[in-house]
Amino acid sequence: MRKILLIIGWLIVGFGESQAQYSFMPNARRLAIIDSLRGVMRSLHQKPASFQRDTALFYSIDRYRYHYFDLNRPFAELTRTMLVLPDSMHKLAARHNWQTGLIIAGVRRADAISYLGEKVSAVRLYKEAIYRCQRQPLPHYESIALINLAACFAYRRNVTKQDWQQTVTYMKQALVVAKRSNDVENIHQYYNLMGDFHVISKRYPEALSFYEAEQPLMDKHRYLSGYRTNLAYLGICYLHTNQETRAWTFLNRFFAVSNTNQGSYATYLHFVVLSEIGTFYLRQQDYPKALFYLRQYEQNLNERTLFDRIGHYEAMSQIYGKLKNYAKAYQYQQQYLTIRDSLKLDETGQRFATMQTELALQRNQNQINALQNQSLLQDNRTQQNRLVFLAIIVSLLIVLLGMMLYSIWLRKKALKTERELSLEQREADNRIIQTQETEQQRIAQDLHDDLGGTLATIRQRLAYIRQQATDPDQQRAFADLEPLIIKSGQDLRRIAHNLMPPDFERLGLVASVEQLVRAISPRPTRFEFVASGTVHRLPVTVELNVYRIVSELVQNIQKHAGANRASVQLLYEQNQLIVMVEDDGVGILPEKLADGTGIGLKNAMLRANYIGANVQREAGEGGTFVVLEVPYPLPNHAISPRMHYPHR
Repeated sequence: MRKILLIIGWLIVGFGESQAQYSFMPNARRLAIIDSLRGVMRSLHQKPASFQRDTALFYSIDRYRYHYFDLNRPFAELTRTMLVLPDSMHKLAARHNWQTGLIIAGVRRADAISYLGEKVSAVRLYKEAIYRCQRQPLPHYESIALINLAACFAYRRNVTKQDWQQTVTYMKQALVVAKRSNDVENIHQYYNLMGDFHVISKRYPEALSFYEAEQPLMDKHRYLSGYRTNLAYLGICYLHTNQETRAWTFLNRFFAVSNTNQGSYATYLHFVVLSEIGTFYLRQQDYPKALFYLRQYEQNLNERTLFDRIGHYEAMSQIYGKLKNYAKAYQYQQQYLTIRDSLKLDETGQRFATMQTELALQRNQNQINALQNQSLLQDNRTQQNRLVFLAIIVSLLIVLLGMMLYSIWLRKKALKTERELSLEQREADNRIIQTQETEQQRIAQDLHDDLGGTLATIRQRLAYIRQQATDPDQQRAFADLEPLIIKSGQDLRRIAHNLMPPDFERLGLVASVEQLVRAISPRPTRFEFVASGTVHRLPVTVELNVYRIVSELVQNIQKHAGANRASVQLLYEQNQLIVMVEDDGVGILPEKLADGTGIGLKNAMLRANYIGANVQREAGEGGTFVVLEVPYPLPNHAISPRMHYPHR
């Protein structure tokens, strides 16, 4: 039991930011550090409270706690002060709602509670600390909390199968967290404590596998306290697996660095190794060697529990008897019997006290049963009233549930009707767009083939008549008609091109819009065209509708804006095409759309909705700014960028 308490105490004081290398330190040096920390804390207490001061005081208290509890203090003194320092740390962190400090203080408080034997409360606090460490995250303290949580289940008098399963589960989780953050101290603790768990149960071959796995890590990091512990337990495990020669390889290295004047755990470790060696040679019936090591162990016997002493006295009595020193054997035998009788008396007293407690409990239980019988009828009546009340509540809940379900059904039906209407509207819009495209293609073809041919014929006939006329006035009249006919042909071609750009599918959107802008007369509005980014070819239907929208916006600028300057920009971004059309004219205000002048804009909005684009429009006295955002339907093949510079 003493061994378990010491190991738990070492776990508590041995964990912290890079503190594991201080587990073994001369007491004089440790006392000097403690005095220095007291001076630092007094100085900090005199300063005004602030986050900087409180965090410095927090870490000073934590270091003081670590060094103070590693001195050889009486157990009663430790129990009085164990919770005081974590509570002070918690108050400092809570003053500023400092989450990291609250977590560290929580882990320290759980350590103290576990050391004092309140395992249930400690388990709850460790689990809470682990959850909060994962949210911050604080992997070092998460791993510490997982290891100490595992120790709560492993260091018990009677470890059940379920306790062992939980121990292994939490230790494996701690190893994963420690390896992920390359936390050497906690990786060492995993192997060291898993070995120790097996040693307690006398499973030395299983323990040896963990200590051997830990050895390369400890050879690389000899400044850690685990280096000495690893040497000690490798030697112990090799002895108990009958590998004496190999055991002394590590035991000699251990004794070369062991020093009993370096804290409570250093003292414990040194003498427990001596005890294990003596016990081994006693089992081997090498009584002189067993006597040599157990007499050294006896120097620390007053610090051991009665259970440790009774085992030692029995072993020493056996050794002296085998060496025929019967006086010494008798002396140790008497000490053994005295402690055994004392333990038996204590055990008998404990049994008698237990019987008295059980008798008192039985009397109290009988009184409780009598009171329960008296109130049973009253409870039954109360239960009936409760059942009636519960039936009423359930009935009301059923009615409310029915109303809620009916309301949900009505909402679903309304949503379904709304979706159907939206789908029908979209299909109608699609038919309108398709009909417009078909009609525009037909009109463009008719204009080009029929009216265009007619104008060409008229021009030829006028040219012929002009040649035949002899009157100068007639010739001048025919000459004046020719520019009008030429302009009519040009207007016809422009209108036809606007209705259906020639070879649109091959040229694409950028070239077609550029031709549209270039075809505009520089008066009264000067247009600029810019295209930037890596061009993504969209489906022909999408590009044609974008072209129609741009064409409609350009025509509105020419007809209604009275602008001096205007621009059309095509910006190809990673996920969408942005079309911006801007002018400095008077704009078309929303109230003017009601008289029918906004039919073209409404058509443009219809086309934008058809291709799933978003339109934003700002109009006012300072001009009109329209942004069309066209998402790419699918990842498209990017062609070489073609940069278009302003056309004037």
